[in-house]
Amino acid sequence: MWIVALLLLAAGILVWIISGKRGSDTNVDEMVRRARSPLAKLIGIPIERVRDVRLAAVTLMLQVARTGSPVTAAEKSRILEFMRDPLEVEAISAMYEVAWSYTQARRPFPLLAGELLPLLRETLTPDERLQLVDMLIAVASAHSEMGELQHKAITQFREDLMAASPALKASRAGDSGR
Repeated sequence: MWIVALLLLAAGILVWIISGKRGSDTNVDEMVRRARSPLAKLIGIPIERVRDVRLAAVTLMLQVARTGSPVTAAEKSRILEFMRDPLEVEAISAMYEVAWSYTQARRPFPLLAGELLPLLRETLTPDERLQLVDMLIAVASAHSEMGELQHKAITQFREDLMAASPALKASRAGDSGR
């Protein structure tokens, strides 16, 4: 009897922790904090294993399109155009499917983008970073005007992407950790 009650209590606490507090505000940072479950923090997500910048870019374009609603024909067409030029993807269908598998409907964009930031910062030049941001804006506004959440998320992503890494900031300031 006590064991059953203890198991039910433990299960209830686990569900409460994983589900978190639900709300309807538009604060992107708060949405990201709530969306990242304790389980994902422990085991990680597959996107962390991505090492192809083109796959990362396609994944981000798909996620920004899926953040507010299902992907429209205009958004998909724009993504496919970018896959041809400037990304020069050879196996477009295969990469699209892999990128799709890394996205989730209505998942906050910053949650996925944050996982890819280290790869993008270490691989892309400042001009390529701006080009990626431009592609995200073009996809987000392909069907209609960009939504408030998309705008905030892309703006924050741009700031994070363009920011120098902490080690680089320290070396520029003359403090190399000595």
